[in-house]
Amino acid sequence: MQGKLKVFCITVLMFLMIFFKQPITQAQVTQGITCDKSLFQESQLSINTKQAKEKFINLADSFHEDSNVDIIFEVPIEKKSPAEIEQRITEGKSNYFILDKNGLTPESDGFSQLYQSTDGEWKKTIKVTTNEANGNSIIPYIQIFYEDNYGGVIRIKPYGNPSAPAFLSHLKMPHGTLYFKQDAQGDLSWSNEAFKVYGLMPLPKAPKEVKLPDGVTFGTPEAESFLQQCWTFKTHVPLASL
Repeated sequence: MQGKLKVFCITVLMFLMIFFKQPITQAQVTQGITCDKSLFQESQLSINTKQAKEKFINLADSFHEDSNVDIIFEVPIEKKSPAEIEQRITEGKSNYFILDKNGLTPESDGFSQLYQSTDGEWKKTIKVTTNEANGNSIIPYIQIFYEDNYGGVIRIKPYGNPSAPAFLSHLKMPHGTLYFKQDAQGDLSWSNEAFKVYGLMPLPKAPKEVKLPDGVTFGTPEAESFLQQCWTFKTHVPLASL
């Protein structure tokens, strides 16, 4: 009996030695990563983005939710329909947004319509995108923007973007993004977007700007795994359908 037990123990010991000698893969590394650290490549940030980030952090640190909805922090969007999101912003008030007197505005990639809120706390823009920045035509899609007075923006694509590539299938579905502008009084262009927002946390505005874990490089399955955990679905939040 003791002999059999000895053989069994030696077998288990050898198995454990072999197991622990196996190299830890990058996939295992990314699976154990937490997302509570800054994802910014700080040395690559522009002065304007750094200033916007500092302003944002001060706002987030001093934020206390109240009964008035006047900042993007107070508007949950995950799995909400566009109607529910606007209901929250307007606090259920009818005719809260009034058509801007300037009417339809031509854009380089489509056209838009601005609405002003009756209390001056929000602006709403409905935009129809008809072509890419290079002028190539695409399947038109709708975007709805809600801007607060602090530089925060909620951008909704209620039908998704039908022209998104196949490997970005989540972008073809209804989704929303919160972001912060570099210039709070500036436009809604990509160049004026400083960074994305999730909860009270700033996130890089593009995946290539994300600081990956040590040893992980862009274009690998490990990088994609990390982005999905910490960036992709926090910056492009799934919405309920209309």
